[in-house]
Amino acid sequence: MRDDSGQTFEADIHAGATTIGVSGGGVSDEGRNALFIVHVDDVDEHFELVRAASGRELDAPVDQPYGPRTFMITDPWGYQWSFWQGEATPPR
Repeated sequence: MRDDSGQTFEADIHAGATTIGVSGGGVSDEGRNALFIVHVDDVDEHFELVRAASGRELDAPVDQPYGPRTFMITDPWGYQWSFWQGEATPPR
């Protein structure tokens, strides 16, 4: 998706069978404001892998009211990674 000036502000990257959604970019006072959404087959299994590899306490996956089951982690550089199982449903 592009804004009125033609700058891309949201995109999908396809890596094999995985889709990674990229939204935002740049740096704000709160840190980096890019969000990466990684679609996974089993978000609970992936949560355990990320939790073990990071060695950090993380909020467990939750079912979102807009559709997917998700969890999020911020990497050491300030980027947010959200892992999704399922698709978002647009509001009616």
